[in-house]
Amino acid sequence: MKFVMSNEEVHDEAGFLERLSSDLKPFYEPRLPYHNWDEHIEHGLGIIDNLCEQEKAKGNPINSFIAKVAYMGHDAGFPHDLITPDIWKKHGSKEGYSTHIMDVLLQNYGLEESCVRGVQTCIMFTKMGEQLPEDIDEELGNTAKAVRTADLSHIFGPYKDFVIDSFKLMEEAKMYGRETVLAEFKDRTRFVLTNYLSLGFIPSGAYSIADG
Repeated sequence: MKFVMSNEEVHDEAGFLERLSSDLKPFYEPRLPYHNWDEHIEHGLGIIDNLCEQEKAKGNPINSFIAKVAYMGHDAGFPHDLITPDIWKKHGSKEGYSTHIMDVLLQNYGLEESCVRGVQTCIMFTKMGEQLPEDIDEELGNTAKAVRTADLSHIFGPYKDFVIDSFKLMEEAKMYGRETVLAEFKDRTRFVLTNYLSLGFIPSGAYSIADG
């Protein structure tokens, strides 16, 4: 997919991503224990790189640019419900609000409409229970699966990291008025692992909660 920038100072993918990073970081405030820029987003971008290289080596079509842009913005709307109650409800969901934010940003950048729609498809696929459109092309489907996999990367990391991340997520849940315990969280994670994670997209050499 090609993209067109309206800002003449940004000519390439790296420059675009740097500009987008600068513009998106404020959306990840107030800083949440887990869903923050410097941990969840930056870590996930490394997973995206790994997955894209892995899929390309298999000969599978995947769009690393769309994957990175979507991942950078997939939780942009996460903290705002703490500031503006019901903002998620207004847009249907946290993911719906994030797609709205990205639509405004990317349209202002002059990104092609097809790319913007692709980014939004990938972001919506990070929502639990969301399915990809039946008529989606293979490249975008693989790209969306990579974004969802990176979003769930706390599941297949080392078990110690999983426990640490779990407590961070439980701390967040408490901020949003939801109480949970580790055993309940682990059961929910197993459900996610079984029903939502595309196992073929897990980076080689990764671990999973299923291992312990």
